[in-house]
Amino acid sequence: MSNSPTTSLKLLSPLRHRDFRLFWIGLLLSSVGSQFTTVAMAWQIYELTNSPLQIGLIGLVRALPQVAMLLFGGLLADAMDRRRLMMATQASLFVVSGTLAYLTMTGSVISLTLYGVTVFLALFSSLEAPSRHAIVTNLVPAEDLPRAMAISSTQRQIATIAGPSIAGLILAFAGPALCYAIDAISWLVMFAVLLLIRAELPQRGGWRTVSFSALGVGFRFVWGHAVIFPFLMMDLGVNVFGTVRALYPIYARDILAVGPQGLGVLYAASAAGALIGALGLSLFGQIRQAGRWILFGVTVYGLCLLGFAYSRWFWLSALLLLGSGIGDTISAILRSTINQLSTPDELRGRMSSINSIFTNSGPQLGQFQAGALAAVIGAEMAAGAGAVIILLIVGILIAGFPHVRDYRIKRGDG
Repeated sequence: MSNSPTTSLKLLSPLRHRDFRLFWIGLLLSSVGSQFTTVAMAWQIYELTNSPLQIGLIGLVRALPQVAMLLFGGLLADAMDRRRLMMATQASLFVVSGTLAYLTMTGSVISLTLYGVTVFLALFSSLEAPSRHAIVTNLVPAEDLPRAMAISSTQRQIATIAGPSIAGLILAFAGPALCYAIDAISWLVMFAVLLLIRAELPQRGGWRTVSFSALGVGFRFVWGHAVIFPFLMMDLGVNVFGTVRALYPIYARDILAVGPQGLGVLYAASAAGALIGALGLSLFGQIRQAGRWILFGVTVYGLCLLGFAYSRWFWLSALLLLGSGIGDTISAILRSTINQLSTPDELRGRMSSINSIFTNSGPQLGQFQAGALAAVIGAEMAAGAGAVIILLIVGILIAGFPHVRDYRIKRGDG
C-alpha cells in the first residue's frame, strides 16, 4: 500500500470521466434527500403511535413491493435504455415525495398515510435500483470499475452522514414536512443530471423484449455461482438479524434521551464509519484476499452492534456505530466488486436485481423483525440477539465454506 499522491489520484480516477462525475453528484444529492425522508418518517411514525412494532411495520410494507419490483426492474434494465428508465422513476418519486410534504404540511398525515407513501416510494425506487447499479459499468472503463464502485459507496455514505445530521436539526426546528419537500426537490435534480449524460449506452430491444423466462437465466447464474450465492445468503441473514437502524428512534428518545438531533447523529455515525471504510479500501486498491476481508468486515460489524445494544452512553453508542459502518462497508464493497466482475454485461441488470432483493429487502424485513422483537423483549435485547446471530453466521461460513473464506480476486479481473 502507498499513500503517495499517485495513489490518491488513482483512487479518484473514475471521477475524471464526465458522465460518471455528473452521475455521482446527482446520486449524492438524491441520497441526501432520501435520508431526510428516512429520518423524518421514522421519527414521525414513532411520535404518532409510540410503538416499536409500528416502526417495524414500515420495513415490512417497504419490503413486499421491493421483491416484485426489483425483479421486474432487473428485466427492464437489461432490455431498455437504463437512463430513460431512471428518468421516469425520478419523476414518479418527485410526485410521491411532494405529495407527502403537502399532506404533512396540512396536518393530514396518519400512520396509514405513511404506510401508503412507503409502498409507492419502494415501488419506484426498486424499479430503478438495478439500472442505477448496472449503468455504472457503462460510464467508466473496466479498469476503473472497482474504484468506481468504491466511490459510489462513498457517495452513499457522505449522504448518510450529512443527510441525517441536517435532517435531525430540520426535524427539531421545522418539522417533517420540510424534510419531505427537500427530498422531492432532490429527485428533480437527479432527473436533470440524467438529461446531461452523454454516454452512448448499449442499444437494447425495448420493453417488448422483456421476458420473464429471462429472469430464470439470471437466477440460475446467481444460484450456480460458488461464491456469489453463499455471500448473498450471508447478506440476507446479516440484514434480517442485524438491522438496528429501526431501533434508533427508541434509543434516541427513550434509552439515550437525546431527541431528534441525537437521532440524526446515530444515523450519521454508522455512515461516517462507512465512509472511512470505503476510502480506506480504495486506498488499498484491489484487495486479492476478498473472502477473508469480507468475513472480517462482517465480524467487526457484529461485535460493534453487540456493544451498541447495551451502551447507555450516547457518544460511546455513536463510536460503536461508526465501527459497525467501517466493517459493513468493507464487506459490501468487496461483495459488490465480485458481483460486477463475475457477471457478463447482458446479465448485470438481472444479477443486480436479484442481489438487491437480499441487500435492500433484507434490511426492511430486518426492520420488521427488530421492531416486533423489541415490542416483546425490549430494544436492547432485540439488538443484542441480532448481533449474536451475525457472529454465528460468520462462524458457519469460516468453518463450513473454505472456498468462500479463501476466495481471491484473480489478477486481470475487471
